[in-house]
Amino acid sequence: MNHERPPREARFRFYGALNDFLPGQRRQGPAPYRFGGPVGLRDSIQAQGVPHPEVSLVLVDSHPRPPTFRLHGGERISVYPRLQHLLPDQADRWDTPLPSPRRFILDVHLGKLCRELRLLGFDCFWSNDLDDPVIIDLALAQGRIILTRDLGILKQARVSWGYFVRHTDPTDQVGEVADALGLGGQYRPLSRCINCNGLVAKVNRADVEKELPPGTRRSYDTFYRCDDCRQVYWRGAHYAGLMGKLRHIEK
Repeated sequence: MNHERPPREARFRFYGALNDFLPGQRRQGPAPYRFGGPVGLRDSIQAQGVPHPEVSLVLVDSHPRPPTFRLHGGERISVYPRLQHLLPDQADRWDTPLPSPRRFILDVHLGKLCRELRLLGFDCFWSNDLDDPVIIDLALAQGRIILTRDLGILKQARVSWGYFVRHTDPTDQVGEVADALGLGGQYRPLSRCINCNGLVAKVNRADVEKELPPGTRRSYDTFYRCDDCRQVYWRGAHYAGLMGKLRHIEK
């Protein structure tokens, strides 16, 4: 005689950008989720592909529930993404308020996005040899939002702030991150070094003149230097391009 119990079932509905993580047949509508025994709410959501840092609010049978709430079968669950404009009571939310000003740590896949965000003045940590535990440690210690193309790191319970970058083109990624994480009004173009993340400050022309190419000495009068790596910057053609990107992002 087979004494195995039939699987239990709850019905989930994911809203907004959380549908990006779901297969086509499960998007934009309620879908069953089957499990063998009582299961934690966070585990059941992540098992369906949605990382918990992107979840803001979860209603179980119309009542807000925390990540540790256990499902037993028969529940109807609504899962909402981080809400920029309509914020529920903090006690009901899964996500914690994002650090302000925004600071980031990016995984190995996002080196170009790191440079783009530094150009706009954001404090960004990136290295090509960081493993997941180190990224999480630094994010927690320094109050940084993890930007990643790896869902695995976002599903780790220690992650407080994180975002999965959907686009693959760096210019598109900047606009996406700006919209998703509310970067409007925080841009400080050319205030950070794109190479080392150090702060950039205005310097006297005489202090850097020997380091400048001849054409630059003839064409520009205002210069900046990174306090850390000593790289010299000026508002050349790249600055006009940067301002164009910023206008595009802010539309």
